[in-house]
Amino acid sequence: MKLEGFLLKNRISQENWDKADISFDELLKIEADYRNQVAHLNESAEFLAKVLQKCKQVHSVRWRVKDPEHVLEKIVRKKALGSIKYKDVSVDNYANLITDLVGVRVLHLFKHEWLDIHDYINKSWIPVEEVIAYIREGDEGVVVESYNENECKVQIHPAGYRSIHYIISMQPTLIKILSEIQVRTIFEEGWSEIDHKIRYPNFTDNKLVSYFLTIFNRMSGSADEMGTFVNDLASDIKWKELQLDLKQKEQETHLQKIEALAQELTKERSASKSKDSNLEKLKAEIINLRKNSIKVSDVGLSESTLKDMARLTSLSRDALKYSDISSLNKSQMDAIRLSDINKFSSTYDEILKGAKNLKNISKLNDIYNDDILKNLKLIKNKNGDDK
Repeated sequence: MKLEGFLLKNRISQENWDKADISFDELLKIEADYRNQVAHLNESAEFLAKVLQKCKQVHSVRWRVKDPEHVLEKIVRKKALGSIKYKDVSVDNYANLITDLVGVRVLHLFKHEWLDIHDYINKSWIPVEEVIAYIREGDEGVVVESYNENECKVQIHPAGYRSIHYIISMQPTLIKILSEIQVRTIFEEGWSEIDHKIRYPNFTDNKLVSYFLTIFNRMSGSADEMGTFVNDLASDIKWKELQLDLKQKEQETHLQKIEALAQELTKERSASKSKDSNLEKLKAEIINLRKNSIKVSDVGLSESTLKDMARLTSLSRDALKYSDISSLNKSQMDAIRLSDINKFSSTYDEILKGAKNLKNISKLNDIYNDDILKNLKLIKNKNGDDK
């Protein structure tokens, strides 16, 4: 390789070559040494890509090892710009100065995923330089704020380039290798590739091309925002569907409980039919015996009512000595103060309403003394003989 051909191929002016102030022989030594390292660098780059691909937020990984001539061109360009870092570059130290001999691009779908990838990288390696987040002028919002919150140095790129750069050190063998990891979205990668393809080498300073590439850059940014929005929308819909499904399951559980309770109630009702039948029979007997009853306002009978019951019991016992109570005439009824026979039916209805179960009926039976019970049986037997 000759100097003239090298300068022409890499678009290096004579002026910049003079500013670089480096001998062409030194460049050739660097080239020869570097070519000997390329195979080893390829293996290291492939290993790095495989590790990064394991991060679940990573969509895809691309890697490359820097072309030898591009290494030399970068050295000349950096020295021509007066970079202090490259002032004393030589075959002995170039590998420690050039940090992107191995380059890996990590692509992801949604902007917010950068943080998960950022954490993954920091857990796998310790960056040897400050992490830089390149943004386009005018970029703002949650993502840019998250760069600052996670100790990234935010820099505005003049060409609108967006990417996060990490410089890490690997040492799979005794030789330490510096590598650059670039993290960006697929849309950012697409724009970057088209920008590089169109802008270089012939339209670096063309204002019209730069203008439309800037518009294209904004469109790629909008595409990222739309992708994030659609993703958030889908997540929100999924969340609401899960909530609805949960509510439906809860409702189904409640319905099953209600159905189970209804079945139990049905069984209990069937089991209690005999009790209801006995209760109805008892009520019928009480109606037949209404002539010997008194009106009771509630189950808790007062002392005066109990006295009245005792008095009426005595009168009714006397009346039964002469006649069946069912055939007493009005004067006989008046004599024992039983002027309204029908009221006894409602009296026993009220008693039954106040008695919540058969135990309450038993309590009512305790109110009557033995004489009353004997009279009730006598009346029942008389009614049976008449029929």
